[in-house]
Amino acid sequence: MNVFHTHSRIVEDYKTYIRSFLNIADPNIRKIVEEELGKGKLWPEPLLQFNPSFEIAGSVASLSEAGLLHPDIADIFKGFSLYRHQVEAIRLGTAGKDFIVTSGTGSGKSLTYIGSIFHYLLSHPNEAGVTAVVVYPMNALINSQFEEFSRYKENYESASGKPFPITFGQYTGQENEEKRQKIREHPPHVLLTNYMMLELLLTRFRERTIRDAIYDNLRFLVFDELHTYRGRQGRDVALLIRRIRARCNNESVCIGTSATMISVGSVSSRRDQVAKVATTLFGRSFTPEQVVNETLARSLSFFGVLPTGAELTTAIETGVNLDGDLDQLKIHPVAIWLENRVALEECESHLVRRKPQRISEIVTALSQESGLAEITCRQFLADLLQWISVVNKRLQDIGRRYTILPFKLHQFISQTGSVYTTLDQDDGRYITLEPGIYKQDEETKTPIFPNVFSRATGQAFICVSRIGNRLEPREFRESSEEDEEATAGYLIVGEDIWDPSEDLELLPDSWLRVTKQGPVPNSKKREFFPTKLYFDEFGKCSETEPLKWWGWFMKAPLLFDPTGGVFFETKTSEGTKLTKLGSAGRSTSTTITAFSILNRLNDAGYPPKDQKLLSFTDNRQDAALQAGHFNDFEQVVRLRAGIHKALEEASENTLNYATLGEAVFKALGLPFLDFGNRKEEPTLANVRRNYEECLQTYLIYRAIADLRRSWRIILPNLEQCALLSIEYLDLDQVAAAHDFW
Repeated sequence: MNVFHTHSRIVEDYKTYIRSFLNIADPNIRKIVEEELGKGKLWPEPLLQFNPSFEIAGSVASLSEAGLLHPDIADIFKGFSLYRHQVEAIRLGTAGKDFIVTSGTGSGKSLTYIGSIFHYLLSHPNEAGVTAVVVYPMNALINSQFEEFSRYKENYESASGKPFPITFGQYTGQENEEKRQKIREHPPHVLLTNYMMLELLLTRFRERTIRDAIYDNLRFLVFDELHTYRGRQGRDVALLIRRIRARCNNESVCIGTSATMISVGSVSSRRDQVAKVATTLFGRSFTPEQVVNETLARSLSFFGVLPTGAELTTAIETGVNLDGDLDQLKIHPVAIWLENRVALEECESHLVRRKPQRISEIVTALSQESGLAEITCRQFLADLLQWISVVNKRLQDIGRRYTILPFKLHQFISQTGSVYTTLDQDDGRYITLEPGIYKQDEETKTPIFPNVFSRATGQAFICVSRIGNRLEPREFRESSEEDEEATAGYLIVGEDIWDPSEDLELLPDSWLRVTKQGPVPNSKKREFFPTKLYFDEFGKCSETEPLKWWGWFMKAPLLFDPTGGVFFETKTSEGTKLTKLGSAGRSTSTTITAFSILNRLNDAGYPPKDQKLLSFTDNRQDAALQAGHFNDFEQVVRLRAGIHKALEEASENTLNYATLGEAVFKALGLPFLDFGNRKEEPTLANVRRNYEECLQTYLIYRAIADLRRSWRIILPNLEQCALLSIEYLDLDQVAAAHDFW
């Protein structure tokens, strides 16, 4: 898979989706929006980041033979090699000293505390109770680590032929009561939990056996992902640690791990800062010597001098041979330049990772040093990274754990916002996508106002609060209830927006009362009707005094849209009537992007079992919401695909109520076990037919419900997308029968 090609397809899919909702009637606003989107306003250029290699210190077996680790550790971590920072941390842990490990993703941080804990337990075979508590910020990490512990157990039993002498278990809110009861009856040596459950373990009566096992036997207290414990949560965790240490019979080794804690300053200053944070959190003194940083190593050949411009030029002009092997990659001039110019830098005689860089920045640097055009360097860089991917895939296929200069792209996608303009209606109008209060770089401080757009016509509605004879900016959906003098509403500018003499007749009769002069708004609805308003660029306004410009003020919430003749129900939200720059929220953006990624993995030839995607959210509630959003999207898309396919295959591309269910059922082609609540397919035809007819009836209901006027603004139905039309049987003949009318 070519990661750059896949990335561009994913971003293009998202662009297409977002642009499909852009309906802006004002040509000047539309021009600015298109220009900003073209520059990547919502999807900026991706960042390229490399994962450098870590310096290897030796195999677990050799370290066990040297006496650093218990001999049986070699059977648990069979075939493992340890990085230098892992060895440094384990030396501290096995010596009974506290430590903090700050190293990158995939650097084996967990092995530092697991190795220290296992060494202690194997060296003290008669130890009982909870010897180590390992605290994770998320249950997903606990589940993952439990699987790792299980693999270590299998390794040991397979290599030694003996039962694993160390017990371990997880205790969170996700286990059933039976599993929890086993933990309560037989507390394990190593307990995996989260800080909230640990708090409960120390206070609830029914968990007193675990609590006592911790207080009597604890030797290791570990907090993974230390950077997550900050603010109020950090304070709670710090107090929890102090309570545990105060009650325990033994002095425990305190261990913390984190990939990101301090990212600025020199190596020594970072250590100092991490030591201070650890001292505050754990309530005991940490020195910089107890902070273990990652030790990086080069994976390619480097002899102290970067390749010359001539060498880079020759290599780029020669091109990339994707069939080249590892040895060729290690001596390639541009690959060496990439590792030392982009991935790594030296700081205080240490190799440290560079910050991620934009592709264009890397291309510009390569162009300047090679003297070749940027377009040539960009293409070569893409080919080189593809070669690196191919070589690493070969290494993985032969069972190698360590790859060469792996990389990743970071793509940030911004949520669609508002368009902001001044109130000018001439060439002096200022239009921007950047939020603010005033027009930038102007001494007169002309205010800027958010603009939203009619979903029916694309007409701009300027969000304002009317306070006496002034208009002030108001964010969309922001009310003025707290200010009794303010009236939240919209300013609509245009010659033919509203003509009371003609347009009142088009409104519902219940909104009007008839007078001698004709229909007028009734008293309950009057304030929601358009009011002619004069205004200037500074927000001064009047209903009677002519000013620079004029428009129509409508109080929020909108009763109707005069630009499109659309009427709204009382409960209809403003977001259904009007839209900001785009309609996609975070959940929709995540779903659309995920859908595109999975499609691209399929296009790249990955089998279904390998088409996987991880989506992270910051809490369980958002995760549940996103999961529901995924499922709803998938069900709606499959149903609509079935309806569309059924129409394509139907005679004259037409279906009616009687044939719809069966046609959609056949188009979906679902295996029986996917919809039948049985473990095997029925033998009797009539039984199978009953199931199929039941599903067909359900599909009719779902199809009709989906073809109603859709409430899903971000997922319009097939009729709204002009992929089908709905007609009424014999309507023309009935309408033509004048005797009945």
